[in-house]
Amino acid sequence: MKIRVERDTLLPMLASMVSVADRRPIQPILSHLLVKAEGESLSCVATDLEVQLYSHVAAQVEQAGACAIPARKLYDICRSLAEGSQIDISRDKERIALRCGSARFHLQSLPAEQFPESGADDSLFSGHCSGTALREALSVAATAMAQNDARFFLNGVLLEVAEQELRCIATDGHRLARMTLPFAHAEELPTYQGIMPRKAVLELSRLLGEEDVELRFGHNAIVLANDTLQFRCKLIDARYPDYRRVIPFGHPERAQLDRQSLKQALTQINVLSSDKNPACVLNFRTETLGLRSRNEEQEEAEVEIPVQYSGAGLEIAFNSHYLADSTQIFTDPEIAVQLKDNSSSVLFTPLEGDNPLYIVMPIRL
Repeated sequence: MKIRVERDTLLPMLASMVSVADRRPIQPILSHLLVKAEGESLSCVATDLEVQLYSHVAAQVEQAGACAIPARKLYDICRSLAEGSQIDISRDKERIALRCGSARFHLQSLPAEQFPESGADDSLFSGHCSGTALREALSVAATAMAQNDARFFLNGVLLEVAEQELRCIATDGHRLARMTLPFAHAEELPTYQGIMPRKAVLELSRLLGEEDVELRFGHNAIVLANDTLQFRCKLIDARYPDYRRVIPFGHPERAQLDRQSLKQALTQINVLSSDKNPACVLNFRTETLGLRSRNEEQEEAEVEIPVQYSGAGLEIAFNSHYLADSTQIFTDPEIAVQLKDNSSSVLFTPLEGDNPLYIVMPIRL
Protein backbone atom coordinates (compact mmCIF):
# COMPACT_ATOMS: atom_id res chain seq x y z
CA MET A 1 0.00 0.00 0.00
CA LYS A 2 1.37 3.41 -1.00
CA ILE A 3 -0.69 6.59 -1.17
CA ARG A 4 -0.57 10.38 -0.87
CA VAL A 5 -3.44 12.31 0.73
CA GLU A 6 -4.14 15.90 1.73
CA ARG A 7 -3.89 16.42 5.48
CA ASP A 8 -6.85 18.85 5.50
CA THR A 9 -8.98 16.24 3.68
CA LEU A 10 -7.98 13.32 5.88
CA LEU A 11 -8.24 15.03 9.29
CA PRO A 12 -12.05 15.62 9.36
CA MET A 13 -12.66 12.00 8.42
CA LEU A 14 -10.33 10.74 11.16
CA ALA A 15 -12.00 13.07 13.67
CA SER A 16 -15.34 11.38 13.04
CA MET A 17 -13.79 7.91 13.10
CA VAL A 18 -11.78 8.13 16.29
CA SER A 19 -14.78 8.45 18.60
CA VAL A 20 -16.35 5.30 17.15
CA ALA A 21 -13.23 3.18 17.58
CA ASP A 22 -13.17 1.60 21.03
CA ARG A 23 -10.57 3.11 23.40
CA ARG A 24 -10.74 0.12 25.77
CA PRO A 25 -11.47 -2.69 23.36
CA ILE A 26 -12.21 -6.28 24.23
CA GLN A 27 -10.28 -7.05 21.04
CA PRO A 28 -7.14 -5.06 20.10
CA ILE A 29 -8.36 -4.73 16.51
CA LEU A 30 -11.32 -2.60 17.68
CA SER A 31 -8.99 0.29 18.57
CA HIS A 32 -7.84 0.34 14.94
CA LEU A 33 -9.21 1.72 11.68
CA LEU A 34 -9.52 -0.48 8.63
CA VAL A 35 -7.74 1.57 5.95
CA LYS A 36 -8.12 0.68 2.27
CA ALA A 37 -6.44 2.30 -0.72
CA GLU A 38 -7.91 1.55 -4.13
CA GLY A 39 -8.78 3.42 -7.30
CA GLU A 40 -8.51 7.11 -6.48
CA SER A 41 -9.68 7.04 -2.87
CA LEU A 42 -8.70 6.18 0.67
CA SER A 43 -11.48 4.65 2.77
CA CYS A 44 -11.67 4.03 6.52
CA VAL A 45 -13.92 1.89 8.69
CA ALA A 46 -14.26 2.15 12.49
CA THR A 47 -16.36 -0.11 14.70
CA ASP A 48 -16.97 -1.20 18.30
CA LEU A 49 -19.17 -4.11 17.11
CA GLU A 50 -22.32 -2.11 17.95
CA VAL A 51 -21.69 0.98 15.81
CA GLN A 52 -19.83 1.10 12.51
CA LEU A 53 -18.81 4.13 10.44
CA TYR A 54 -17.48 4.04 6.88
CA SER A 55 -16.15 7.04 4.97
CA HIS A 56 -13.77 7.85 2.12
CA VAL A 57 -11.70 10.72 0.73
CA ALA A 58 -9.86 11.37 -2.52
CA ALA A 59 -6.22 10.22 -2.61
CA GLN A 60 -3.37 9.53 -5.02
CA VAL A 61 -3.03 5.74 -4.92
CA GLU A 62 0.28 4.45 -6.22
CA GLN A 63 -0.16 0.96 -4.78
CA ALA A 64 -3.48 -0.44 -3.56
CA GLY A 65 -3.73 -2.28 -0.26
CA ALA A 66 -5.44 -2.55 3.09
CA CYS A 67 -4.48 -2.84 6.76
CA ALA A 68 -5.64 -1.84 10.25
CA ILE A 69 -3.95 1.22 11.81
CA PRO A 70 -4.28 2.44 15.44
CA ALA A 71 -7.07 5.03 15.27
CA ARG A 72 -6.03 7.44 18.01
CA LYS A 73 -2.35 7.52 17.00
CA LEU A 74 -3.20 8.13 13.34
CA TYR A 75 -5.56 10.95 14.27
CA ASP A 76 -3.11 12.60 16.70
CA ILE A 77 -0.32 12.45 14.11
CA CYS A 78 -2.48 13.98 11.40
CA ARG A 79 -3.70 16.70 13.77
CA SER A 80 -0.12 17.65 14.68
CA LEU A 81 0.91 18.28 11.07
CA ALA A 82 0.81 21.66 9.36
CA GLU A 83 -2.32 22.81 7.56
CA GLY A 84 -2.19 22.41 3.79
CA SER A 85 0.45 19.67 3.94
CA GLN A 86 0.44 16.31 2.17
CA ILE A 87 0.91 12.96 3.87
CA ASP A 88 2.58 9.96 2.26
CA ILE A 89 1.43 6.64 3.72
CA SER A 90 3.10 3.34 2.89
CA ARG A 91 3.18 -0.15 4.36
CA ASP A 92 6.16 -2.47 4.64
CA LYS A 93 5.19 -5.83 6.11
CA GLU A 94 3.60 -5.02 9.51
CA ARG A 95 4.78 -1.41 9.78
CA ILE A 96 3.10 1.72 8.48
CA ALA A 97 5.25 4.71 7.53
CA LEU A 98 3.84 8.25 7.47
CA ARG A 99 5.90 11.06 5.95
CA CYS A 100 5.08 14.76 5.85
CA GLY A 101 7.86 17.22 5.11
CA SER A 102 10.66 16.48 7.57
CA ALA A 103 8.39 14.51 9.91
CA ARG A 104 8.55 10.70 9.94
CA PHE A 105 6.33 8.28 11.86
CA HIS A 106 6.32 4.49 11.98
CA LEU A 107 3.38 2.56 13.43
CA GLN A 108 2.57 -1.10 13.91
CA SER A 109 -0.40 -2.34 11.88
CA LEU A 110 -2.60 -5.41 11.91
CA PRO A 111 -3.79 -7.48 8.94
CA ALA A 112 -7.00 -6.25 7.32
CA GLU A 113 -8.38 -9.79 7.50
CA GLN A 114 -8.64 -9.51 11.30
CA PHE A 115 -10.99 -6.53 11.14
CA PRO A 116 -14.58 -7.60 11.97
CA GLU A 117 -17.05 -7.51 9.11
CA SER A 118 -20.43 -5.84 9.55
CA GLY A 119 -23.55 -7.98 9.63
CA ALA A 120 -25.59 -8.69 6.54
CA ASP A 121 -28.01 -6.00 5.38
CA ASP A 122 -31.47 -7.03 6.65
CA SER A 123 -33.25 -3.86 5.53
CA LEU A 124 -37.03 -3.97 5.46
CA PHE A 125 -37.47 -0.58 3.81
CA SER A 126 -35.67 2.71 3.23
CA GLY A 127 -36.50 6.37 2.91
CA HIS A 128 -35.04 9.87 2.84
CA CYS A 129 -35.12 12.83 5.19
CA SER A 130 -33.28 16.06 5.90
CA GLY A 131 -30.02 15.60 7.78
CA THR A 132 -30.60 18.87 9.63
CA ALA A 133 -34.11 17.83 10.73
CA LEU A 134 -32.92 14.39 11.85
CA ARG A 135 -30.06 15.89 13.86
CA GLU A 136 -32.45 18.28 15.58
CA ALA A 137 -34.97 15.53 16.34
CA LEU A 138 -32.30 13.23 17.79
CA SER A 139 -30.91 16.07 19.91
CA VAL A 140 -34.38 16.88 21.27
CA ALA A 141 -35.12 13.24 22.12
CA ALA A 142 -31.65 12.71 23.62
CA THR A 143 -32.49 15.35 26.25
CA ALA A 144 -34.76 12.81 27.98
CA MET A 145 -32.65 9.73 27.24
CA ALA A 146 -31.61 7.67 30.26
CA GLN A 147 -27.97 6.94 31.08
CA ASN A 148 -26.89 3.60 32.56
CA ASP A 149 -30.46 2.71 33.53
CA ALA A 150 -31.07 -0.91 34.51
CA ARG A 151 -33.96 -0.83 32.05
CA PHE A 152 -31.48 -0.82 29.18
CA PHE A 153 -34.13 -0.05 26.54
CA LEU A 154 -34.41 3.46 28.07
CA ASN A 155 -30.71 4.10 27.29
CA GLY A 156 -31.54 5.03 23.72
CA VAL A 157 -33.99 6.72 21.37
CA LEU A 158 -37.04 5.05 19.88
CA LEU A 159 -37.33 5.62 16.12
CA GLU A 160 -40.90 5.14 14.93
CA VAL A 161 -41.94 5.29 11.28
CA ALA A 162 -45.63 5.67 10.50
CA GLU A 163 -47.05 6.83 7.16
CA GLN A 164 -44.63 9.52 5.94
CA GLU A 165 -43.27 10.55 9.34
CA LEU A 166 -40.30 9.63 11.50
CA ARG A 167 -40.71 10.16 15.23
CA CYS A 168 -37.80 10.29 17.70
CA ILE A 169 -38.85 9.56 21.30
CA ALA A 170 -36.94 9.10 24.55
CA THR A 171 -37.77 8.89 28.24
CA ASP A 172 -35.89 8.23 31.47
CA GLY A 173 -39.02 7.54 33.50
CA HIS A 174 -39.21 11.12 34.83
CA ARG A 175 -39.68 13.00 31.56
CA LEU A 176 -40.30 12.36 27.88
CA ALA A 177 -39.27 14.17 24.70
CA ARG A 178 -40.64 13.62 21.20
CA MET A 179 -40.02 15.27 17.85
CA THR A 180 -41.45 14.38 14.43
CA LEU A 181 -40.00 15.02 10.98
CA PRO A 182 -41.08 14.20 7.39
CA PHE A 183 -39.75 10.86 6.12
CA ALA A 184 -40.41 10.00 2.48
CA HIS A 185 -40.61 6.29 1.67
CA ALA A 186 -42.53 4.22 -0.87
CA GLU A 187 -43.38 1.05 1.07
CA GLU A 188 -46.82 0.54 2.58
CA LEU A 189 -45.88 -1.01 5.90
CA PRO A 190 -47.37 -1.06 9.39
CA THR A 191 -45.72 1.11 12.03
CA TYR A 192 -42.01 0.35 12.44
CA GLN A 193 -40.16 0.76 15.74
CA GLY A 194 -36.47 0.37 16.55
CA ILE A 195 -34.42 1.51 19.57
CA MET A 196 -31.15 3.23 18.68
CA PRO A 197 -28.54 2.92 21.46
CA ARG A 198 -27.14 5.94 23.25
CA LYS A 199 -23.71 5.93 21.59
CA ALA A 200 -25.25 5.80 18.12
CA VAL A 201 -27.56 8.72 18.95
CA LEU A 202 -24.68 10.88 20.16
CA GLU A 203 -22.47 9.98 17.19
CA LEU A 204 -25.19 10.74 14.65
CA SER A 205 -26.03 14.05 16.33
CA ARG A 206 -22.41 15.01 15.72
CA LEU A 207 -22.03 13.57 12.20
CA LEU A 208 -25.21 14.74 10.48
CA GLY A 209 -24.97 17.78 8.24
CA GLU A 210 -27.38 19.75 6.07
CA GLU A 211 -27.57 17.28 3.18
CA ASP A 212 -30.40 14.77 2.85
CA VAL A 213 -29.70 11.24 4.07
CA GLU A 214 -31.00 7.78 3.29
CA LEU A 215 -32.18 5.65 6.20
CA ARG A 216 -32.52 1.88 5.87
CA PHE A 217 -34.47 0.14 8.64
CA GLY A 218 -34.03 -3.55 9.43
CA HIS A 219 -34.96 -6.09 12.07
CA ASN A 220 -31.63 -5.74 13.90
CA ALA A 221 -29.91 -2.64 12.55
CA ILE A 222 -30.35 0.81 11.05
CA VAL A 223 -28.11 2.15 8.28
CA LEU A 224 -27.73 5.85 7.46
CA ALA A 225 -25.93 6.90 4.30
CA ASN A 226 -25.09 10.01 2.29
CA ASP A 227 -22.51 10.85 -0.37
CA THR A 228 -19.52 10.66 1.98
CA LEU A 229 -20.30 8.20 4.77
CA GLN A 230 -22.26 5.15 5.84
CA PHE A 231 -23.25 4.71 9.48
CA ARG A 232 -24.60 1.40 10.79
CA CYS A 233 -25.77 0.59 14.31
CA LYS A 234 -27.30 -2.43 15.95
CA LEU A 235 -30.69 -1.92 17.57
CA ILE A 236 -31.39 -2.59 21.23
CA ASP A 237 -33.16 -5.93 21.39
CA ALA A 238 -36.14 -4.96 23.52
CA ARG A 239 -39.70 -3.71 23.34
CA TYR A 240 -40.15 -0.02 24.09
CA PRO A 241 -42.94 0.92 26.51
CA ASP A 242 -46.08 2.52 25.05
CA TYR A 243 -45.04 6.15 25.31
CA ARG A 244 -48.48 7.39 24.24
CA ARG A 245 -49.93 6.38 27.60
CA VAL A 246 -47.94 9.10 29.40
CA ILE A 247 -48.84 11.95 27.03
CA PRO A 248 -51.52 13.99 28.85
CA PHE A 249 -54.63 15.10 27.02
CA GLY A 250 -57.22 17.64 28.11
CA HIS A 251 -55.24 19.46 30.80
CA PRO A 252 -57.58 22.33 31.73
CA GLU A 253 -54.99 25.02 32.48
CA ARG A 254 -52.61 26.65 30.02
CA ALA A 255 -49.82 29.15 30.56
CA GLN A 256 -47.86 31.10 27.98
CA LEU A 257 -44.42 32.44 28.84
CA ASP A 258 -41.25 33.84 27.35
CA ARG A 259 -38.62 31.15 26.88
CA GLN A 260 -35.60 33.37 27.50
CA SER A 261 -37.17 34.82 30.66
CA LEU A 262 -37.73 31.30 31.99
CA LYS A 263 -34.17 30.32 31.10
CA GLN A 264 -32.70 33.33 32.91
CA ALA A 265 -34.92 32.79 35.95
CA LEU A 266 -33.87 29.13 36.21
CA THR A 267 -30.21 30.13 35.94
CA GLN A 268 -30.69 32.50 38.88
CA ILE A 269 -32.70 29.99 40.92
CA ASN A 270 -30.10 27.24 40.43
CA VAL A 271 -27.42 29.35 42.12
CA LEU A 272 -28.89 28.34 45.49
CA SER A 273 -30.60 25.08 44.55
CA SER A 274 -29.68 21.88 46.34
CA ASP A 275 -27.09 19.65 44.68
CA LYS A 276 -28.74 16.53 46.07
CA ASN A 277 -32.30 17.61 45.35
CA PRO A 278 -32.38 20.37 42.70
CA ALA A 279 -36.03 21.23 43.23
CA CYS A 280 -37.72 24.34 41.89
CA VAL A 281 -41.23 25.34 43.00
CA LEU A 282 -43.36 27.08 40.37
CA ASN A 283 -46.22 29.25 41.57
CA PHE A 284 -48.63 30.07 38.73
CA ARG A 285 -50.69 33.21 39.21
CA THR A 286 -52.74 35.35 36.83
CA GLU A 287 -49.93 37.58 35.54
CA THR A 288 -46.76 36.25 37.19
CA LEU A 289 -44.92 32.99 37.56
CA GLY A 290 -42.92 32.70 40.76
CA LEU A 291 -39.89 30.41 40.97
CA ARG A 292 -38.41 29.38 44.31
CA SER A 293 -35.56 27.10 45.40
CA ARG A 294 -33.93 26.15 48.72
CA ASN A 295 -30.77 24.27 49.68
CA GLU A 296 -29.62 22.25 52.70
CA GLU A 297 -28.42 25.40 54.49
CA GLN A 298 -31.98 26.78 54.29
CA GLU A 299 -30.85 29.46 51.86
CA GLU A 300 -33.55 30.53 49.42
CA ALA A 301 -33.84 32.15 46.00
CA GLU A 302 -37.01 33.65 44.52
CA VAL A 303 -37.61 35.08 41.05
CA GLU A 304 -40.76 36.26 39.28
CA ILE A 305 -41.35 36.48 35.53
CA PRO A 306 -44.43 37.57 33.51
CA VAL A 307 -46.86 34.88 32.37
CA GLN A 308 -50.19 34.70 30.57
CA TYR A 309 -52.30 32.44 32.78
CA SER A 310 -56.02 32.59 33.54
CA GLY A 311 -56.53 29.50 35.70
CA ALA A 312 -56.69 29.09 39.45
CA GLY A 313 -53.49 29.56 41.43
CA LEU A 314 -51.30 26.47 41.26
CA GLU A 315 -48.04 25.57 43.01
CA ILE A 316 -46.04 22.66 41.62
CA ALA A 317 -42.42 21.48 42.05
CA PHE A 318 -40.02 20.06 39.46
CA ASN A 319 -36.41 19.04 39.09
CA SER A 320 -34.90 22.37 38.03
CA HIS A 321 -32.48 20.70 35.61
CA TYR A 322 -35.40 19.14 33.74
CA LEU A 323 -37.04 22.56 33.49
CA ALA A 324 -33.82 24.09 32.19
CA ASP A 325 -33.69 21.45 29.45
CA SER A 326 -37.11 22.62 28.26
CA THR A 327 -35.62 26.00 27.36
CA GLN A 328 -33.07 24.23 25.11
CA ILE A 329 -35.53 21.98 23.30
CA PHE A 330 -37.71 24.79 21.95
CA THR A 331 -36.52 27.54 19.62
CA ASP A 332 -39.61 29.77 19.47
CA PRO A 333 -39.59 32.93 21.61
CA GLU A 334 -42.60 31.72 23.61
CA ILE A 335 -43.70 28.28 24.82
CA ALA A 336 -46.98 26.88 26.12
CA VAL A 337 -47.32 24.95 29.38
CA GLN A 338 -50.38 22.76 29.96
CA LEU A 339 -51.21 21.84 33.55
CA LYS A 340 -53.79 19.97 35.61
CA ASP A 341 -52.73 19.85 39.29
CA ASN A 342 -49.60 19.55 41.44
CA SER A 343 -49.43 15.75 41.10
CA SER A 344 -49.92 15.40 37.33
CA SER A 345 -47.33 15.66 34.56
CA VAL A 346 -46.90 18.97 32.74
CA LEU A 347 -46.79 19.30 28.96
CA PHE A 348 -44.48 21.79 27.21
CA THR A 349 -45.19 22.59 23.54
CA PRO A 350 -44.86 25.42 21.03
CA LEU A 351 -47.75 27.87 21.03
CA GLU A 352 -49.12 26.11 17.95
CA GLY A 353 -49.06 22.33 17.58
CA ASP A 354 -47.10 19.79 19.60
CA ASN A 355 -43.82 19.37 17.73
CA PRO A 356 -41.54 19.15 19.61
CA LEU A 357 -43.22 17.87 22.75
CA TYR A 358 -41.72 17.67 26.26
CA ILE A 359 -43.34 16.14 29.35
CA VAL A 360 -42.04 16.47 32.90
CA MET A 361 -43.31 14.71 36.03
CA PRO A 362 -43.57 16.84 39.21
CA ILE A 363 -41.73 15.93 42.41
CA ARG A 364 -42.91 15.87 46.01
CA LEU A 365 -41.11 18.12 48.48
